[in-house]
Amino acid sequence: MDEANYPITNHLKDLRAILVRSMLWIGAGLIVCIAFADRLIDWLLGPVRQVMGEKTNLIVLTPHEYFFTEMKAALVGGILLASPWIFYQIWCFAAPGLYRHEKKMAFSFVAITALCFVGGILFAQHFVFPSVFNFFIESVPEHIQGNYSIGLLFSFTTNLLLAFGLVFETPVLVFLLAYFNLVELSTLRSGRRYVIVLAFIVAAVLTPTPDPLTQTLMAVPIILLYELGIFWARMAKFRFYKITNL
Repeated sequence: MDEANYPITNHLKDLRAILVRSMLWIGAGLIVCIAFADRLIDWLLGPVRQVMGEKTNLIVLTPHEYFFTEMKAALVGGILLASPWIFYQIWCFAAPGLYRHEKKMAFSFVAITALCFVGGILFAQHFVFPSVFNFFIESVPEHIQGNYSIGLLFSFTTNLLLAFGLVFETPVLVFLLAYFNLVELSTLRSGRRYVIVLAFIVAAVLTPTPDPLTQTLMAVPIILLYELGIFWARMAKFRFYKITNL
């Protein structure tokens, strides 16, 4: 399709259609996950019990708090289930401007993007959140008893997990910027010092707490994932260069 003859209004219509379809898939995933909401809550709050052990004491502050927590858990599950389809829709939005050999990368893009998103959530769930929660628990004086609202604690947990899911898309973003020549590889390599600063700024914005531990646990993976994205792009460009010069 000739991009010059494809008006901006059509792009906006395509974008709206993608948003609508994505919301429908998230809604469908939410409906499926309602039946497993209690299990999702137990899994997401697993690190809390891991840190506190027998002292775990979760409460509700309002009669409807647990119900809405279940709905939030189902929504998180729906997002996870729908994420491959959402990433595919994003690829389809960009596909008209791609070459034929680039369009064949759709499956790889969807698979890697979904794996990075889920991988970020699992990394936060098993490595980051226990350390962060333990840090806060140990800062509470012994004469103060902690009774934690399940709704507030669940919101804190999911915000942290989803933030890491987004952060783990860093190599995909870097790869796309380099592969499609939006940014030169040499520029990405020379910009490492700025990426370190930017990583801590992003961590400060995305993490739900201002403590340096949480921000460091997010900033360091951003830096490493940035390097991974550069490596992927270099390998892909080298492979494409060999194919086109056979």
